[in-house]
Amino acid sequence: MHLVITSTVFSVCLPGFLTSFSREAFLFILSCNMMEILQVGNQQIEVAYKPIKNLRLTVYPPDGRVKIAAPQSMTVDFIRNFAVSRLTWIEKQQSRYRLRAAVREKTGLEDPQFIWGVPYRLRIVEKRGNPKMTVENGELTLQVRPGANLEKQQALLDAWRLTAVKETAPQLIEKWERIIGVKAAALYVRKMKTRWGSCNCTRRTIRLNSELVKWSPECLEYVIVHELIHLIEPTHNRNFYRLLTQYMPAWKVLRKRLRLSQN
Repeated sequence: MHLVITSTVFSVCLPGFLTSFSREAFLFILSCNMMEILQVGNQQIEVAYKPIKNLRLTVYPPDGRVKIAAPQSMTVDFIRNFAVSRLTWIEKQQSRYRLRAAVREKTGLEDPQFIWGVPYRLRIVEKRGNPKMTVENGELTLQVRPGANLEKQQALLDAWRLTAVKETAPQLIEKWERIIGVKAAALYVRKMKTRWGSCNCTRRTIRLNSELVKWSPECLEYVIVHELIHLIEPTHNRNFYRLLTQYMPAWKVLRKRLRLSQN
């Protein structure tokens, strides 16, 4: 049996997974079009059958919704046993999300804050003087003027993120321009809701999402390589992905990491 565990996703490669479950667990299945609801104790788990080989269990923020993607040939009993065996893990993830929600309700901001993939505890300090942010000893301190509302706190955080990406990206762009053999005319950074980056092939400019500062530097590097290759191949055709694989063989892993954050 091969197991893969990330922060909120547990995967098990089949076959060969066997487990026992408690008689106290009350389970039933309700059909709902292509989706089924598996009741395990006090957990309602969405089950979607897909043309895949592996079971995939995901706990989604912010409310802790639980979903299992299962192979189309998988039996209900097998999925039920699997879900029961992961109840402790599910509850642990949901507990984390509840804690984050409590902090967010109190401050209006996410805690912890991630900087290049590393978590930092958020501390808000009201103090006279110019607003600023400092990162030290595992803490991200947001210093704001007394009475500063959530919008001003968020604006300061967004400005800091934008600056961080602006300062980090150019050296990576220069590195990959030399490797790929292209040249971008300009770099723009802003906060985007649906894209991690974009490329204007006509103007030969690159735009990056300031939210990339939350993820590991490898994720930023992947987005940069992706957009620079668009200077050669404007569309996502076969040659584009051939080049992407050539220059960054692990691009699928990094893309998956970024996509999971958008669930």
